[in-house]
Amino acid sequence: MTAATQKKKKAELEKELDSALEATFPASDAVSIDNAISDAPDRPVGRRPAPIDRNLVDALAREVARKKGAGINRKPG
Repeated sequence: MTAATQKKKKAELEKELDSALEATFPASDAVSIDNAISDAPDRPVGRRPAPIDRNLVDALAREVARKKGAGINRKPG
């Protein structure tokens, strides 16, 4: 690759990066000039949320309140 070709490629890349930056501003996401899009889900489709144990949540809340010196009068239910 000649120096002129490298310089041109660098200029094109800079232009693409500038364009991508303008398109994402003022978002905090990283700038990307890659157009690859995946059709795969971010998580397994069949995955379900973990069950929530209300008694455990209440016990932990009481413990946190006790440590903070506050009182929680939540009724189980």
